[in-house]
Amino acid sequence: MLNYYRNGQDSVAWHADDEAELGPNPVIASVSFGAERPFQLRHKTRQDLPRHRLLLRDGTLLLMGNTLQDKWMHQIPKVKGLIEPRINLTFRTVY
Repeated sequence: MLNYYRNGQDSVAWHADDEAELGPNPVIASVSFGAERPFQLRHKTRQDLPRHRLLLRDGTLLLMGNTLQDKWMHQIPKVKGLIEPRINLTFRTVY
C-alpha cells in the first residue's frame, strides 16, 4: 500500500490493523520517505500504560508484529506548520 501525505495536515487517526483478512498477529512492515513524522502508540484498553512516540525519519523501516495490532492502536497525527511531503510504503500479507 502507498500513502502520500502532502503536508502536516494529512494524517491517519487512531486505528489497529486487525482486520480478519490479515490473519492472527499480522506482521506489517512500513518504510517512510520524505518529511519526518511522529508515529504514536497507545494501548487499546489500559489507559494507565504510557503512550509511545517514535519519529519516522526519511528512510525509516518500522516493523510491527506479534500482538501489537491486537493490543495497541497507532496513528500519524497532524503536524502544524509542516509543508514537506511524505510517502509511506506498507507491506502486509492478506489472506
